[in-house]
Amino acid sequence: MSRTKRGICAPSFVVGALCLASGVASARPWPARAPGVEPKPAHQLRDPATWPAEPEVPAPIDAARFQAAYAHLCRVAPDSPKAALAAQILTAAAASQVDPFTLAALGYYGSKCDPGFHKDGLYGLLAIEPAMYRVPGAPEPPVDRGDLTSRRLLDPTDNLTVGATLLAMWNAQHKELDEAFGGAAHRGGVSHFIWGDEVKSSGHEDLVLTARRRMVCSYLETPNATREAPIGLTVVSPLEGTPRVATSGPGDERDGGARRHRGLDITATIGEPVRSIADGTVIFAGANVPGHARKGPIPPDKIARYATRTLGVGGIYLCIEHRPEPRRIVSCYMHLSSYIVADRQEVTAGETIGFVGRTGVKVSPPHLHFEVRVDDRVTNPLRTLGDFVIPPQATMTHQYVLKARRAKRRHLHV
Repeated sequence: MSRTKRGICAPSFVVGALCLASGVASARPWPARAPGVEPKPAHQLRDPATWPAEPEVPAPIDAARFQAAYAHLCRVAPDSPKAALAAQILTAAAASQVDPFTLAALGYYGSKCDPGFHKDGLYGLLAIEPAMYRVPGAPEPPVDRGDLTSRRLLDPTDNLTVGATLLAMWNAQHKELDEAFGGAAHRGGVSHFIWGDEVKSSGHEDLVLTARRRMVCSYLETPNATREAPIGLTVVSPLEGTPRVATSGPGDERDGGARRHRGLDITATIGEPVRSIADGTVIFAGANVPGHARKGPIPPDKIARYATRTLGVGGIYLCIEHRPEPRRIVSCYMHLSSYIVADRQEVTAGETIGFVGRTGVKVSPPHLHFEVRVDDRVTNPLRTLGDFVIPPQATMTHQYVLKARRAKRRHLHV
């Protein structure tokens, strides 16, 4: 992929290689290795080639900076026990010749950096499922079966050693497996690490590689990319690691057509930092509570208690005034898990103001609902963010919405 977009740190990234013991020559040569429980839904692009080239692995890697970048990704202190696992990530990645940033991002995606993670048959930092590698007739995994036990996988050193070896296997085999098992179009071995032999969605790989992109940019201390928006502001992206996938825009139907969407939904993971797009003043910090469309101001040290309540469609949210005149410009950030700024506080472009959540969300995967208002008129945030985002039209979600609309129209005309 040769196309580039604003926000990417550098072109093309390195993946490890491991030769197949025997090629996959015929269709479905064994029952597909697959997770026992499918991953939660994730938005995906119609064409994975829409993504620009991912940033290269920095070389040589500075261990201290890598640990700091991993701590940033995991939202922990750089000297914490979780951050200290960065050294083991580097060792395991080097031994299996895989990209350590991808390995770290898999840990963030699979367990939110928790080496003690255990859920639905998945174990440890990389959320490895031993059962997926015990399919009769499938090739023997490139690790000892004794290493694929819950006890061993809950040890972070063993988990990373096993996971890096398995990632190398999937990297080497993914093209042949795609020929044999088919599946959804995707970019590489990361999808197979999650799905096994048959990839059913590329959206999960996209989440991993977005986390990787965030970590690489943190490692490189890449300055925030800026753009001159047509509303007359110089803006940065509200989320790190651009470009980000937007899945729904203004005017889309909500609640069966009872209301219209007023902003732009941008795919994200719970806990990601949300940033102010420009300098400004917080003019609302609170929540959309049933019976109270705007309950606030609520101090930042009190807002987390609302995350567990039933909230209105906006959930926990912030609004920032960037310019009072001659045209008043306001941006709003919704569905947050919490925020760290207070009403009337001054903020700067790129400053972290809160964190992604799902408050007020009924069905959709985690995302940031982002609005831009000019003189109290809702505008299309796509025009403000430009190539910081990949537009909804490029997603499968948009195609499903169009299909549902056509079906609804046909039903009305019967």
